[in-house]
Amino acid sequence: MEASAAAAGTLLLGCGERGCSSSRPFQEVKQADVVVVGAGLSGLMAARELVKAGVDDVLVLEARERVGGLTISQAIGDGIVVDGGGQWVGEGHTRILALAEELGVATTETYGDGVPVFYFNGARMAGTGQVFDGVRMPGTGQVFTHDERIELAQVRQKLTEMAAALPADAPWDAPRAAEYDQLSMFNWLRENTRHESVHRTVGYAVNFTFGAKPEDISLLCFLVAIRACGGLESLLATSDAQDKSFAGGSQSLSLTMARELGDRVILGAPVRRIVDPPGEPARVETDRLVILARRVVVAMMPADTRRIEFEPELPELRSGLVKNWTGVSDYKAHVVYKTAFWRGLQLSGTVIADDAVIDFVFDSSPPGGSPGVLLAFGAGEQVPSDTNARKDAVTAALAKFFGREALEPTGFVEMDWMSEAWSSGCASPLKPGVLSAYGRALRAPVGRIHWAGTDTSPVWSGFMEGAVRSGERAAGEVIAALRESGVAVPAAPPPASAG
Repeated sequence: MEASAAAAGTLLLGCGERGCSSSRPFQEVKQADVVVVGAGLSGLMAARELVKAGVDDVLVLEARERVGGLTISQAIGDGIVVDGGGQWVGEGHTRILALAEELGVATTETYGDGVPVFYFNGARMAGTGQVFDGVRMPGTGQVFTHDERIELAQVRQKLTEMAAALPADAPWDAPRAAEYDQLSMFNWLRENTRHESVHRTVGYAVNFTFGAKPEDISLLCFLVAIRACGGLESLLATSDAQDKSFAGGSQSLSLTMARELGDRVILGAPVRRIVDPPGEPARVETDRLVILARRVVVAMMPADTRRIEFEPELPELRSGLVKNWTGVSDYKAHVVYKTAFWRGLQLSGTVIADDAVIDFVFDSSPPGGSPGVLLAFGAGEQVPSDTNARKDAVTAALAKFFGREALEPTGFVEMDWMSEAWSSGCASPLKPGVLSAYGRALRAPVGRIHWAGTDTSPVWSGFMEGAVRSGERAAGEVIAALRESGVAVPAAPPPASAG
């Protein structure tokens, strides 16, 4: 690819149409066919598919000093790692499982025996006949009355049917999209439920999926999530979305892809500016590097792109999407014990709670249950700022759920995504009015800029599966665009499975 000597000279000095930049005075200039911004699953997948298709001149820029994006593996000792970010996959996640097989990354089964614990309003409920600290607890079968169970089934069925009626690729074009998008989930539930227990139960499903309260997410946004997973049952059922994890942690997928890509991946290089001038190569600018490219793939949550200056400015729809996109961060703590003692109590390790510190817990032990590991998700309202205080607060909450033995962990590792510098959130609960107004800009290329990231996938959006699919789709778009412009691309990537 050619660029004029004058253009290269001004870029080398950090100068452009707006004059020289004193903060970036000496920038190295490189050239590439495609620049991918972001080395998470979606960005690395896009780069990998491009290289496989014969587009060898690809560079991946990552702001962090690591790859993996919202996946990160954390050591807990004895060669065992846990996932501080994205963790689970299921049988419906066909593309990421195919990728894992191709990369040689094995999966492990999620522990599913035993009964869950429910903790509401200071009262603990477990399976029928369970004994907790000498007190016999009521069975979970008595949580709902007959009428409440019927209403809950009706609400779940109604949500699934409403979601199924949405166009998968363009839910914002549905006849009632604007109407659905004006309602929060809280208001919809208030209008469509008679029992507080049903309202609360669906609200927990919203919280589990998005880490947000029902009043903070639109009905359309929740329906789109259901549609992307093939139904509400699939969204929540472990058989479809949560029955496996990756040996060595989910980040191992990104680490392996990055090793394959080699020096095409550049870490510690946050992109500050993307310029798409007519008649000239696109320019991707970091503090020390400028890359002249034919095409650019931005593999980031829309909210994260607020840190990048675009020239010319993004179109009104895309700009509105970026400005109004909501990212919600999460807090995960893995608490290690000598054994998975809760299994001896016939408990699964799963907890759903209204506790101020911890609201969801899962068994995250390695195969065999030794050591025992409980994964606690932080509710956020009262998670202390001090590390030791957080550990004490988390283990105190676990003791309420599992007994005094939970007060004696042998290890504790946490990931506070709320303090993560380069991520605006782990999930995207969109407020009423956003998706119907700006959703059509989610995947639409802007000039020579293409968009990837799990949020852009119409299938399993918000999951690692959606990230992989989005990378495949973006790579396909770029290959088609390069061919249309006369660039010889020898072979197309294999088509994504429809499963």
